[in-house]
Amino acid sequence: MTKLSRREATKMLLAATVTPSALTAGTPHAPPPSASSKTWDVAVIGAGAFGAWSAYFLRKAGLRVILLDAYGPANSRASSGGESRIIRTAYGSDDFYSRWALRSLPHWKSLAARCEQTIFHETGVLAISDGTSDFVTQSGHSLQRLNIEHEMLDAAQLAKRYPQIGIKPNDIGILEPHSGALMARRGIQLLVDEMVTVGLEYRIAAVLPPSSKGRLDAIITTSKDIITAGTLVFACGPWLPKVFPTLLGHAVMPERAEVYFLGVASGELRFSPPQMPTWIYQSKDVEAYGMPILESRGFKIAVDKLSLPADPDSMDREPTEPYRAQLRAFLAERFPALKDAPVIETRVCQYENTEFGNYLVDRHPEMKNVLFVGGGSGHGFKNGPAMGEYVANVVAHGAPLEKLFTLGYKPNSDHRVL
Repeated sequence: MTKLSRREATKMLLAATVTPSALTAGTPHAPPPSASSKTWDVAVIGAGAFGAWSAYFLRKAGLRVILLDAYGPANSRASSGGESRIIRTAYGSDDFYSRWALRSLPHWKSLAARCEQTIFHETGVLAISDGTSDFVTQSGHSLQRLNIEHEMLDAAQLAKRYPQIGIKPNDIGILEPHSGALMARRGIQLLVDEMVTVGLEYRIAAVLPPSSKGRLDAIITTSKDIITAGTLVFACGPWLPKVFPTLLGHAVMPERAEVYFLGVASGELRFSPPQMPTWIYQSKDVEAYGMPILESRGFKIAVDKLSLPADPDSMDREPTEPYRAQLRAFLAERFPALKDAPVIETRVCQYENTEFGNYLVDRHPEMKNVLFVGGGSGHGFKNGPAMGEYVANVVAHGAPLEKLFTLGYKPNSDHRVL
């Protein structure tokens, strides 16, 4: 296995721009293992954004890969399921994640072109913060450093351009005109389907928690199948703390999220593109986000003020009164024309939060050929391609682990990634 220097690996992983590449365009496909041996170079457990894109880039690296998921790619229990996700580069002062978003978007667009399907809607993304948060100000500094097109807007400019939003005197905004929304379930399912057509071994199978104390050579599914692989990548989202409860029970914390789609009057265009962009809002007490009407699904909105635990297996997926109440209060304040709008669809899902909102990518301290990949913390979906590249570089080329993602990492402040 070729080892990269830290400088080479950092340049490879953090370059701000990439050339999109296709799995089916000139890249050798790793041959499947023989039926008799059933041995793979890498087994990826979890077919969400992190797992599916990891499988994609591991195969591009020439490795034999098997991809497993208990319920199917981007299923309704998964954090990568559902209708849509935001892709944006505004991250406050976190240039790292801005760079990863820049790396990822060309791959989403390339996938869409190959499959001739709509995956990305360039709605623009508007971030608003009030006087209690410096998110917009810090994002402006970051996007300026990275030479990313954006526009800073004060309260008067926001109110004039977006009269459908309740703007307050201390509000400021930043608009990214070339960011927007990804169609989540569709994108992941298309990616997995594409890999299967060119030889990926994919199975719907749940994996039992491993009990090895040393190198883990195989995993066992609930149907008693044995999967043997040189490296095992556990990218199973909210199931990570269930598979490794002692090690990750407090490192990855699934949290409930309730998403609502509101009905808008026929002929009302203020909440559809281009009049309405995808948006996020941050203050000291409230975080919220939403999307304009896409593909006739209604105005999407989620308010993240409550912090309730979630269990991906047993959680009731019906919306609850506390979340509905905070939704209506936020609408009355920020989208007054929709304060009484009917709820036409809901989705209850979860985030896998880590303590500081950073992703988790680290090796098991005892099983050195086991890699954890998760902790999306509500903002990981967009960066699936960048994560896949990173995982493939770590596994196939021996690139060093990014300290930011490792267990026990403590930043110098209490800053949390949004």
